[in-house]
Amino acid sequence: MKVGIKKLHENEWQVHMGCASVKMDRFSLALLHITLEHLLALESGQSHSTLKSYVKLGLKLDELDDLALQKVLSEVDNKAILDLLILANLPKFNERVLNNMGGILSKQIQADLQSAVMPPEDDAKAAIKHLIEKMFELEASGKIEFIREDTQYI
Repeated sequence: MKVGIKKLHENEWQVHMGCASVKMDRFSLALLHITLEHLLALESGQSHSTLKSYVKLGLKLDELDDLALQKVLSEVDNKAILDLLILANLPKFNERVLNNMGGILSKQIQADLQSAVMPPEDDAKAAIKHLIEKMFELEASGKIEFIREDTQYI
């Protein structure tokens, strides 16, 4: 079955699957992408972790400039940030996130990272979902922007 995706508005996408057509927001579209990757991997006999795909989505924070990253970090729950940092386990990413938080909060998160244990998968997915939804919401409202290599202004 073929899947087609068309952008309708800033945060509205139309997905065609066979004869069906569904409108989705950007996060739901990202979840569909994860599901399709999972199905393709299983079909070819490979393993696939949906949690790793969630973490990969969370790492989109690293594509933001410092000001936009600070806006996202100020809007989300600290537990979501902590869970992402634990799961990603990338020192440069962790350092960048901590450098873009307030001093006291940064020290608290850093201390929590030292003693934190791996969160349960469902809790981790919910935390990252909260973070990503907020990031996409801020982008849709024009408060932050992802600058990509192919971004051009007229």
